[in-house]
Amino acid sequence: MDEKSSTIEFDTTKNLREVEMKDDKSKEATIEKLIEPTVTINIDKPVESSPTLIARFAGIVYILLSAIIFTGSLFISKQLKVDVLDAIIPCYALHSAILIIYSKFIKHYSFYEHSKRQELFYLFINVFFSTTGVFSFYFAYRYLPLPDLITVRYTQVIWTTIITALLYREKPSIPMVIAILLTSAGVVFVAQPSFLFNSTLSKSKTHVERLIGLFIALYSSVALSIMIISNKHLLLKYKTKHSSIMVHYAVVTLIVLVAKVVYSFNIFTDGMESFRNYFFTWNYLFASLVCLLHIVAIVLTQKAVKREHPAIFTIVQSSNILFSLILQNIFSSTKSNLLSIAGSILVLASIVIITGLKYFKEKKQVKQ
Repeated sequence: MDEKSSTIEFDTTKNLREVEMKDDKSKEATIEKLIEPTVTINIDKPVESSPTLIARFAGIVYILLSAIIFTGSLFISKQLKVDVLDAIIPCYALHSAILIIYSKFIKHYSFYEHSKRQELFYLFINVFFSTTGVFSFYFAYRYLPLPDLITVRYTQVIWTTIITALLYREKPSIPMVIAILLTSAGVVFVAQPSFLFNSTLSKSKTHVERLIGLFIALYSSVALSIMIISNKHLLLKYKTKHSSIMVHYAVVTLIVLVAKVVYSFNIFTDGMESFRNYFFTWNYLFASLVCLLHIVAIVLTQKAVKREHPAIFTIVQSSNILFSLILQNIFSSTKSNLLSIAGSILVLASIVIITGLKYFKEKKQVKQ
C-alpha cells in the first residue's frame, strides 16, 4: 500500500516510452501510473521467466482481474446513480490511513526535514497533476460513456511519449508517428465533432456535454503523463521515498474529494438534509463498498507487474477498454455507435505499436 500502480512505461533516455530506474548492478525499478487504484509499483529486479506454464500466465490473469474490478466498479457506481467522486471517498480515506501509518509509524520516514527547495517544487508538481488528473478522470465520467472515457484516458501512453520527446529533444521514430496518428484519429472518432460527422450524435443536445467531457478527459491524460515524468525525476535525482510521494497524493486527493462534497451539498448552511438523503442510502453504501475493491486491484496489479514484462503489462491492461465496451453495450441502455468502437480500436492499436515495439527490441537485445 506504499506504492503507486501504473499502466504506462517509457524510457526517457533511450526510446521515450519506458520509465525505469537502473543502477550500476542492473537493478531496475519501473514507475507507472494507473487511475484506478493509484499507487506506485516498484520492481527491484528484472522480470524473470516463469518456471511453469501456469506461473507464466499468472501475471496476465492478475492484470485482467484488476482491469475487471476497476472497470466494473465504475460502471456499477454509475448504474446506481452515485457519483464516482463520492463513491471513492472511503477508498481514499483507507488508502491515506494505511500510507500514513506505514510511512510515519512503521518506517519512520521524515517528509520535509531533509528536502531541498527544488525537490519540494517537483513534489508539488507531482501532487498537483496527480490529484487534478485523477479528479478530472472521474469528473469526466459525468459527461462521457465509460468506453469513451477509458479510451481517451489511455491516450496517456502517447502523451507521455510526446512530452518526453520534447523534453529530451529526440526525433520521433516512424512507429511513434504512426501511433500518434492512430491515437488522434481514435480521439476524433470518439468525439465525433459535427463539422466532420453528420451523425445523430453530433446533432444531439448532449453533444456539447460530450465535448466538455472529452476535453476534461484529455486534460486528465496529459496531467497523469506529467505526473509520471515528475515522479521519475523525484525518484532518480532526489531519491524521494515512494511512500512520501504517495502520502501527499492520497491525502491531498482525499481533501479535494471531501471539499467537493462540502461545496456541492452546502453542508454548513442548508444542505444537511440532502446530504443525508444521498450518502445514507443503500445505493451509496453499495457503490462505496464496490469501490473499496480498488485495494484488491492494487494488490493484483503489484503481483502482475512483478511477473510480466512492462510492455505486455501495458497492452493487457488496456483491456479496460474492451471490458467497458462489453459492460456498456450489454447492461446499459446507452449503446456505443460504430465510430466510438472504431476510435477505441485505433487507440488500442497505438498502444500495441508503442509498447509492442519496445518489447521486441528488448527481446532482440537479450538474444544478442
